[in-house]
Amino acid sequence: MPKNGAEQILIFEKGGKVFGLELDRVEGIIENINITPVPMAPQVAEGVIFYREGVLPVINLFRLLNIGSEGGGSLLVVVRGVSEDFGIPSDSIYGIAEADLLDLKYTPLEERGNPYIQGTGSFKGNEFSLLDFKNI
Repeated sequence: MPKNGAEQILIFEKGGKVFGLELDRVEGIIENINITPVPMAPQVAEGVIFYREGVLPVINLFRLLNIGSEGGGSLLVVVRGVSEDFGIPSDSIYGIAEADLLDLKYTPLEERGNPYIQGTGSFKGNEFSLLDFKNI
């Protein structure tokens, strides 16, 4: 439990790259996912899964960030979106830490090279990109 309402960050790895996401944006983590491709879907869409009696879109994080196209993963981080939830495949979860222990460096929106990366941080010697999905 965070102390005094301190923000917590989920740290995860995908394709050899490490990312962070505010824990209050995470709905859950699913293991052993089976993603169903959707014909004619946008390029950033990896497909869908059936989740809690509904369909959950799965986003290809690498395509969204314009850093490649690697897909898949054995885990799925379910993210609370503005209008609907979505999933992001992950290879592993490194852990959860309080934000004030991660040496976070935020980048103002107007200075970002990618609108979905709001800064960087460090977790147990691993540098990570802090994701910003507030507008998805």
